[in-house]
Amino acid sequence: MLYTRILTFVSMIFCVQTILAQSFNVAGKVSDQSTGEPIAGAKVYIPQTGKGALVDANGNFTISNLPPNTYTIVASFIGYKPQEKEFVINNAPVKLNFELTTESYALNEIVVTGTGTEHYLKDAPVQTEVISGKALKEFSGRDIEDVLSGLSSSLAFTPSEMGSGIHINGLKNDYVLVLIDGKRMNTSVGGQNDLSRINMENIQRIEIVKGAASSLYGSDAIGGVINFITKRNKEELSISNSTRMGEHEDIRQSNNFVLGNKYIKSTSSFNLKHTHGWQNTTDEWHRNRLIHNSVTKTVNRSTNYTIGESLLFNPTKHLELMGDISFYEKWTDRPMGIPNWRYSDLYYRNQDYSLGGKYKLPQGHWISFDSSFNRNDYFYDYHTREYTDYHDYEGNRITHYKGDRVLQSSQRRWINNLKAVFYLGEKNTLQTGIEHIWDKLVAPLRLEGNQAIAYSIDYYIQDEWNITDRLNLTAGMRYGHHKDFEHTFSPKISTMYKLGDFNFRATYSHGFKAPTMKELYYHYYATIMSKFKAYYGDSNLKPQRSNYYSVNVEYHKPKFTASVTAYHNRIKDMNSLQSTTTSYEDRMLLVEETMHYVNLAKARTYGMDFTFDITLPYNFRIGGGYSYLDAKAQRTDDESADDYMQYVHMDATSKNNANLKVQWDKKWDGYKLGLTLNGRYQSTRYYTSHGNAKGHQLWRLNSYHGFINNKKFKLDVNAGIDNIFNYVDRTPFGLNRATTSPGRNFYVSLAAKFQIKNF
Repeated sequence: MLYTRILTFVSMIFCVQTILAQSFNVAGKVSDQSTGEPIAGAKVYIPQTGKGALVDANGNFTISNLPPNTYTIVASFIGYKPQEKEFVINNAPVKLNFELTTESYALNEIVVTGTGTEHYLKDAPVQTEVISGKALKEFSGRDIEDVLSGLSSSLAFTPSEMGSGIHINGLKNDYVLVLIDGKRMNTSVGGQNDLSRINMENIQRIEIVKGAASSLYGSDAIGGVINFITKRNKEELSISNSTRMGEHEDIRQSNNFVLGNKYIKSTSSFNLKHTHGWQNTTDEWHRNRLIHNSVTKTVNRSTNYTIGESLLFNPTKHLELMGDISFYEKWTDRPMGIPNWRYSDLYYRNQDYSLGGKYKLPQGHWISFDSSFNRNDYFYDYHTREYTDYHDYEGNRITHYKGDRVLQSSQRRWINNLKAVFYLGEKNTLQTGIEHIWDKLVAPLRLEGNQAIAYSIDYYIQDEWNITDRLNLTAGMRYGHHKDFEHTFSPKISTMYKLGDFNFRATYSHGFKAPTMKELYYHYYATIMSKFKAYYGDSNLKPQRSNYYSVNVEYHKPKFTASVTAYHNRIKDMNSLQSTTTSYEDRMLLVEETMHYVNLAKARTYGMDFTFDITLPYNFRIGGGYSYLDAKAQRTDDESADDYMQYVHMDATSKNNANLKVQWDKKWDGYKLGLTLNGRYQSTRYYTSHGNAKGHQLWRLNSYHGFINNKKFKLDVNAGIDNIFNYVDRTPFGLNRATTSPGRNFYVSLAAKFQIKNF
């Protein structure tokens, strides 16, 4: 009897232990609610047990050894709102899926431009301004220039037939380096960047770093860097279309086709832009007198398109290979008549080819390499006969006829990069690399010998040292050799200190800029601002150098961020166009003024940038910025001027610029409505000749309509009014103007996408 009782008791204990010993797991997937893409690196945890797991590259997670009970589980990731669910484990495993929504917290953006390595924006040692893909969608601008000037108070543009004249904090196009995914965007011989080559629908975000960045990026980065980060398509199959139409036959068309698997991915793209152009005034200041009934247009009729193919191949988990090819053409029609009788239109052709790869080493180290070749050709397309002032080798006058396409310049550039990043423990990230650039300029009748060649090779190194959890010191230097100059040395040092919700940053950087091929060798004639001028390069030019200083204070909370930056930039041996005596030969060609590139001007800029972003109740959000600038340089173009060799306002700069954005959105079942009001103010824009440009402000209203947004289909519509208050600058041609806007105009755009994701 006693034995039976003992046996029963032992059996009961064994059964209880067996029940208690039973355990199960919870598994599932974490993805982005709007895109359906997996959120690799997200954290899933159970507060009651302290157990958790990280989400893998496919979005999957598993938490094991959970005895029967009721639990709360939380999924979270930086930039997303945490999601919490309750579940019960009985006698079987549980499967839960999370779809996280993005959080309105701009400082959670990941940036790479300032240091060349990835950082969250709030942790970036170098101050970086970011324009997100969401902001691009809410703005729905006509082109990249429209978007950048509307969303950043420190950027301004002076558009021309040759491309986009960018200004960052007073320094013009020649001092601003434009990158696409960290690679140089090749410019035309005139130093202009034609940003219309960029497919705006394929941009994930835009990163802007102000001030000299020569230690990482070499020449052309004295004023700053603009880096366009493209989307990394992860779909197995996707087809997308975006069409925007506005007045004046303003059309932007974009198509993408993505096909692939987890090993290889192909992305084919097409981007088209067209405008009929417009004329804001029929008055033109031409050769020192006012002409009425001018045929010159404010913006000429033009059409351009880009087709591209990108391949991404992952043969192993450690190796990534990529290749890109694109072809671009642009036609610009120039009206023929009073007062500029132009016999030709403009035609541009651009080809880009690149190969590259990245190899991941143990402990997170990696090495990357890329090689790219670009050819940029610029032609005159003749629509009538023209007798030129040039002669062939036999002494015969060169004549062009209708239908002739005559090459004006062809710039070929070959760039090679080798880069390595090493994580030396938890405190140091070491980056080093080599960059080689080879340039060839072919320009019949504009260069001695019809062509010129230049090359450079640079070595750089940078260390990011996390001295403590709060203090970071980033220091780098670049040593280079240019074909026409002595060796160059460009150091840079930045520091950041975190104190609660505040970040404090300080930067010193030395900038270096080699003269462009145009400044060194080019010779051409053009009618600029009402005068027929001759321009001459100088092969004896010295490189320009700068010293840049900045301090920044940043405050960040989930619903409020603000940043203030003060800066000072001094430039030595600044290249300037100097008026010189016109030769007898040029006077016979009716040249009114001769301009020569020289190293005379010194320049300095002082300024302050302020940005803020506030999330308010009822789905309202307000953001914007203000930029104050005092930019001056020595005037060197007119020896008879009273202010010759004195500091005067740098051309195309304005002291006060501001932008404001007010945004509201609301989501219903299957439909999302967003309203965005954008405004930009620009004070008087200074010029040393031909008059200052008027101060003005432009406002625009955009409405966003999201009709479908699921894992397979997306359908968005934007409709809006640009230049609500119908401001038009009717300054006569030949004098400086504030804006080329045609006044109030209406637009509508449609974006549709079909996608399948199985990996």
